[in-house]
Amino acid sequence: MTDQSSGAGTIISFSDRYRSRVLSLWNDVLPLDALTHDVFESRILLDENFDAETFPLLVKDDRLVGFALGMHPRRMPLGDADPDGDRCWITAFGIDPGFSLAEAGRVLLTELENRFRTLGKKECRISTYPPGYVTPGIDQKAYKPLLDFFLGNGYTKAHEAISMDAAIVRFEVSPKIRGQEKALRDGGIEIRPFQREDLLKFLDFLERSMPTDWVRVQRKNLRALSTGQFKTDQITVVAKGDEIIGYCQFEGSHFGPFGVAEAYQGKGIGTVLLARTLERMRNMGEHVAWVMWTDDQAAKVYQKFGFTETRRFSILTKNLAGTGNG
Repeated sequence: MTDQSSGAGTIISFSDRYRSRVLSLWNDVLPLDALTHDVFESRILLDENFDAETFPLLVKDDRLVGFALGMHPRRMPLGDADPDGDRCWITAFGIDPGFSLAEAGRVLLTELENRFRTLGKKECRISTYPPGYVTPGIDQKAYKPLLDFFLGNGYTKAHEAISMDAAIVRFEVSPKIRGQEKALRDGGIEIRPFQREDLLKFLDFLERSMPTDWVRVQRKNLRALSTGQFKTDQITVVAKGDEIIGYCQFEGSHFGPFGVAEAYQGKGIGTVLLARTLERMRNMGEHVAWVMWTDDQAAKVYQKFGFTETRRFSILTKNLAGTGNG
């Protein structure tokens, strides 16, 4: 697309020329979600769906005023996260504090939304892009002005997401949970580390029971087993006979995804599964555990293990179909 000018400045598409300036502004206005050059490159620029045309920048007198990072399934379909191919996402947005968020932000947001409409997108979400969201939404406390800006521009709150953290250096599996585990085992349900021979039935479980993006993440980790970059001990599975019915995995101090097949929920499996995962994390030297995205219902389970809420996010959505060009 060609550059476009307005009183607020000139809209251009992202290019490497602006990489350092974008990252500097990003870290200034989104300090809780600051990125290094390496992370910015690996998670944003090298994402299969990255599109410089949906990463517009607002520039005035060669000064970067703001950025809006938009994502859509350009190269890699997103399965159940985008069943009709008409969704798009805004995963990061920032305006230099020396400019008006209301005025400069609207110019930038309107441009990005129009670019999305040109691509046939009908629904825009903030900011749950499955392969590479930075946060699941807008931090309600840390970024309240940004949240108010989007709410004032036609976005509505669809859900809330919670980040939680816990110290696990002294974690132990309680006698009560050990009793639950024994009762499950007596009923034919075993919770144990993943084994290489589980591969195909594990993939079958994931594809039947879990979101498309969870399958993608797990395939990546399973491939890494063969190169030693991931270990079988980082995946705990729930087995009933020859069937896998649940799992939890961790990478460093981050645990998840974490899920149990719907037919087996409500039996205490998740509690035992989480406990054994946290125990394994502690045994591998982790002192803390955290989850970026959960909800209030699951939070009640996590709280039993010492997790506390650290951030709360608003997940927003807007219908782009039939709205004006701004």
